[in-house]
Amino acid sequence: MKLISEIIEILSSDSGKLSDALIKTKVLLHKIGHKELVPWVNSELNGYSDKDTLPEYRVLSAQVLVNASNGAYRVTSHPIPMGHLEDHHREAIETAEMDQSLAVLEKFTENDSGHLQAHIPMESYGILGKGLGNQYQIESAWSEISHTSVLQILIQVRSRLLDFVLELNDEFPSELNEEQVKERIDNVDTENLFNNAIFG
Repeated sequence: MKLISEIIEILSSDSGKLSDALIKTKVLLHKIGHKELVPWVNSELNGYSDKDTLPEYRVLSAQVLVNASNGAYRVTSHPIPMGHLEDHHREAIETAEMDQSLAVLEKFTENDSGHLQAHIPMESYGILGKGLGNQYQIESAWSEISHTSVLQILIQVRSRLLDFVLELNDEFPSELNEEQVKERIDNVDTENLFNNAIFG
């Protein structure tokens, strides 16, 4: 099937745009009668409005950093001990749920370096500061995600989508015409192929 071949070509090319591959995948899913699989494609293109549907690969580890001083000395962008925090509080600031659209993530990764930051509310400084010695007081605190972690999301989406279309390509070779494709559709468990490739 020609459309499958086009998607594979985009995904396997260094210059292929992931968003282009996703749009063609959306068309493909409609053509083969599996519109129920389109929500994942739409969420990747437009962002995840429902955090409950956020895939595991979009939940990243974040590092907590602070600026702190004790009157005599000041430290900047410094990691702090986190072991004294309750698990739910620690998890809330050491993980980042990346629900943005792929276009936003791609724009950020165009630079070879940099970080994304989420500021931690001042109300949390007292709890965070209990792990500090020498009377250090926190002036500001934030969670930081590296450029490479965000890049990993794009790699995951590209890899998982490629796995899916390669599986489909085995079922619908490019030499088949549309009539032959329609004859095969009912014998292919596309939903299972999709779920295994995309969600593992």
